Amino acid sequence: MSSDIYLRTISRTDSRPEPIIAEPAAAHVADLRHICTNLDNDSLTLSDALTILPEPEQVHKPNATLDSPISEKGEADERGALPALPDPDADVFASLPPVDRGRHAWTFLVGATVMETIVWGLPYSVGVLHAYWGHEMFPGNISTITLAATLMNGLLLVAAGVFAPLLAFFKYHTVYIQLVGLACGTASLVCSAFVTRAWHLIVTLGFMYPLSMLMWLPCATYLYEWFHARRGLAFGILCAGAAVGGTVFPLMGQALLKGVGYQGTMYTLGGIFGGANFIAMFFVKRRVPLPSRYSAGAKPAAWPKLDYSFLRQRAVYVMSGWVLLSAMASFLPSLWMPVFASDVGAMNGTSLVAIMYASSVVGSVVMGWLVDRYQPRVVVSSACITAGLAAWLLWGFGTKDGLLVTFCIIWGLTALCSAAVWGRMIHHIAKDDHTLPGLITSLMITLRGIGNFVSGPLSTALMTQGALKGAIGAYKTNYGAMLMFTGTITFVGGVTSIGFPKVRGG
Repeated sequence: MSSDIYLRTISRTDSRPEPIIAEPAAAHVADLRHICTNLDNDSLTLSDALTILPEPEQVHKPNATLDSPISEKGEADERGALPALPDPDADVFASLPPVDRGRHAWTFLVGATVMETIVWGLPYSVGVLHAYWGHEMFPGNISTITLAATLMNGLLLVAAGVFAPLLAFFKYHTVYIQLVGLACGTASLVCSAFVTRAWHLIVTLGFMYPLSMLMWLPCATYLYEWFHARRGLAFGILCAGAAVGGTVFPLMGQALLKGVGYQGTMYTLGGIFGGANFIAMFFVKRRVPLPSRYSAGAKPAAWPKLDYSFLRQRAVYVMSGWVLLSAMASFLPSLWMPVFASDVGAMNGTSLVAIMYASSVVGSVVMGWLVDRYQPRVVVSSACITAGLAAWLLWGFGTKDGLLVTFCIIWGLTALCSAAVWGRMIHHIAKDDHTLPGLITSLMITLRGIGNFVSGPLSTALMTQGALKGAIGAYKTNYGAMLMFTGTITFVGGVTSIGFPKVRGG
């Protein structure tokens, strides 16, 4: 869909001197961002459009008059005081690539998904490296290497909230900032090949790798410019990339460690990170270009001014509460399933985690597709309540392979796909303010990181509570309290999401 704005002139004849309307200053396409990013609303009127354009200057000349009526093509008489106006058949936004379709939109999504797969897939699969460090390289330093693995994932999430203002302030230098993130992420993997002490991993992977957020964050921000009617589907495909990485990289890591050793593995991962992401960067770009810094009347760069009135919306706090609660539970099954399966004598726990992430690939796309057609609160609450019941009934009584496999499939289709619905919810909060989607996305990622940080120590503390008295199934093991917590917190998160306002068009 598109919105056409035609500026027509109304001729006037009067013997009295009239003001001459000088040609308005050229409005850069970024000044019309409100129009071109609101393509899902076809009710835009001429009066609405004119409120966005600069007001024309009026110049009074005592001897000047407006000439005879202007033709429909906007051509004035050679004595006419009005400048030539655009042809009414011309689309003001013809120079911009279309949204929701076309080569540019889909190549952007492919490039962004490649970045998502690598940047987020590697931390999700660090368990293979964690086991190698603990058994082969640094036995007896489990706490140190565990801290490095935790920082790699947790700081990557928290970094989104830290770096979002930086990217907004230096918006004209986004490419250079992305290159810094690319260099830091690549260096962290390559330098990890040379570690000789366990604490070296905290420096390389724990602190350097999260700087790769500088490279990835524009992917989530620019998506709001490229997709509107299909934004949920696009967000689902983007989130599916992380699930693909979480499925593929553990298998790749195991094969590389056996085939080329530890240093060869880290060199290979570093090369994949640097090469694939560098190519993807060519396609991750804005749809609506920024105004030239050297244009007439341009002002020096200033810290972006945000309208904080969005904080008065109930939707912000409902979504924040749901994201925080879901993050406190969603990572626990993948964290504890390998050990749990071994303790209860079930099938290989690594295979169960792979099933979980493989299911989330499909679940992310499906939930993104659903949220484009139904109310986000209905999709979110249904998924969370289903996941909570699965944790209580399937994992809670899951001492057999069949129940555990079923639980992993359901959990992957629901709880691990929560980020796929963010796009439509954030668009509802931001409305037409193009400065807010990136900020709100960063806020939600940060809350997810906080939930991830909290869930680890909290679940460990729950494991020390011992078995639940009089319980059956898995509840009679040391995992009983943790299993009950996982189901409860997920169920409560689903109930909380019901309070999200009704979204227009859903």
